[in-house]
Amino acid sequence: MSWHAVDALDRAVDATRRFLFPFDAVRWAKLAFLVLVMAGGTAGAFRVGPSGVGVSTAGVGLWTELSSTGGESAATVTEATQAGVGPMSAEIERVVARVAERVVARVAERVAALDDALVVVIAGGALAVAVALAACSVAFRLVFYDALATNEVALWQPFRARFRQALGLLAVTAALATAAAVPAVAFVVALHPEAARLLGVPAGGLFDLSTAGTAVLGAFCAVFAAVCVLASRLTFEFVSPTMVARETGVLGAWRRVWPSLRGSPLDVVVYLAVHAVVGAGVGFVQAVAVAVAGGVVGAVALVALVLAAVPLGGLGALVGTTAGGVVLVAVLGCAVAATAALVLPVRVVTRTYLITYEVSTLAGIDPESAPLGLSPSAPEPVTSDEREPGVGS
Repeated sequence: MSWHAVDALDRAVDATRRFLFPFDAVRWAKLAFLVLVMAGGTAGAFRVGPSGVGVSTAGVGLWTELSSTGGESAATVTEATQAGVGPMSAEIERVVARVAERVVARVAERVAALDDALVVVIAGGALAVAVALAACSVAFRLVFYDALATNEVALWQPFRARFRQALGLLAVTAALATAAAVPAVAFVVALHPEAARLLGVPAGGLFDLSTAGTAVLGAFCAVFAAVCVLASRLTFEFVSPTMVARETGVLGAWRRVWPSLRGSPLDVVVYLAVHAVVGAGVGFVQAVAVAVAGGVVGAVALVALVLAAVPLGGLGALVGTTAGGVVLVAVLGCAVAATAALVLPVRVVTRTYLITYEVSTLAGIDPESAPLGLSPSAPEPVTSDEREPGVGS
C-alpha cells in the first residue's frame, strides 16, 4: 500500500529543486526574507509542532540560531581561557552581570513610578503591536504558498491580498491555544491548591477530587490538549495552503479539507510520524550549519578582538575603556550578523523543503486543496530564463 506522506518525500525534493534553482540572487533574497519573517516564526507561539515555531515561523528560528551561535562562542571563549585569556573572560562576565543588574533595577524603578492607567495603555499598545507582527508573520507564510503555487516570488501585492486571511488564521490558532491551556490550568489547580490563589482562579470543589478523579481529569486534559495541538498543526500545515489554493477563509478551508482528512486517517497518522523524522533531520542540518558557521566566525572574532586590544593597551582595555567597549560590541554584533548570514541559505533550503513536503502530502490526499504548482498532475514549472518578473515585489 502506498502512503501519500511517504511518496511526498521524493515529490518535495523535486519541487524544492525546481523552486530554488537555477539560482537567482534576487529570488533567493526574497525567499530569505520570507524564511526570516513567516510564521513558525512567531505566530508559531500559537503553534506546537516540528515545523513550528518558525515559526519558526522566523523570530523563533532566528533566536534559536543566535542562541546556538552563543553556545559556540562560549566554547570558543572556554578554549581561549585555557590558552591564557582567562582574565578577559572573567572580566567580561563581571561587566555583563553589573550591567544586567543596573538595567533590571532601573526598569523596575521606572515601572513602579508609572501610573496604573499608563501601564494599562502601554500594555495594550504592546499587545496590539505583538498581534500585528504575528498577523504579518502569518500573512508572509501565505505569501510563501502563493510563491509555490505560481513559481513567482512576489512580496507586497500577495501580502496585502492575504492579510485578511492571516487575521482569521491567527484568531483560530490563538483560540486553539487558549482552549488547550484552560483544562491544563484546571489540572494544575486541582493538584496544587496554592496555584489557585496565585492565579486568581476560583477553584470551587476541585480540591476535593479523589485520586481517581484527579487521574480522570488529567487524562481528559491531556487528550483535549493533544486534540487542540493536532488541530493547530493541521490548520497551519494543511488548511493554510488550502486557503491559498481555494481563495477562502479558515472555516471554508477546513470544510473543504476535512472530508479528505476524515477519509484518510491512516495517511494523517503516517504523515505526523514522517513529518517528525523530517523535522528532526531539518533541525539537525541547521544545527550543524550554525555550529560550523559559528565556530569559524567565533574564531575570526576572537582574533579580531585580540588584534584590536593591542593598540588599546591590552585585553583588559576592551572592557575597561569606552573605546574598548565600542570595539567589543561592534565585533560581537558583526559576528552574530555574519553567522546568521552564513546560515541563512541553509535555512532557505531546509525551510522550503519542509513546507513543500507538507503541501506535497496535501496534494496527495486532496490535490484540489493544494497550491497548484505542487499537485501531482501540475506541469513542470518554467525556468528562471522563461519567467516574467513578479509583480508587487
